[in-house]
Amino acid sequence: MNLLDAMNAQLGRMSTENQRKLAKTMKEADLRDDHIVPRARALDYLVYWTWNSKHSPKGFPDVFLLHPVTGAVIIRELKMAGGGKKYQPTAEQQKWLDGFGVAGLDRGVWTPVDLFSGEIDRVLVEGAQCR
Repeated sequence: MNLLDAMNAQLGRMSTENQRKLAKTMKEADLRDDHIVPRARALDYLVYWTWNSKHSPKGFPDVFLLHPVTGAVIIRELKMAGGGKKYQPTAEQQKWLDGFGVAGLDRGVWTPVDLFSGEIDRVLVEGAQCR
């Protein structure tokens, strides 16, 4: 069993209903600290996030990942699961995401739903594989 499989074993034992409840209540920092960062580090990514954005330009995405072997760059804004404007990137965040897209970088938004669907692992593993 590889490290990602081990990390997912506990999530996989949760019922769909419990996954749904956790996805609705999981904070962005918990998604980052408890799930994305450990997975990325297990795959040897360099991981950056701004600890306190108070004195930083508005809108820079929450997580910046760089794989030092493959050169993969993954940039994600993190949001809680839900609907409505509150759960979407702000105008400033979207401007950064759009700019990174123009530069040809893999960027987007992740929510806890992406954790349970396997999307986060899929993207991380794909980026860590030699092309």
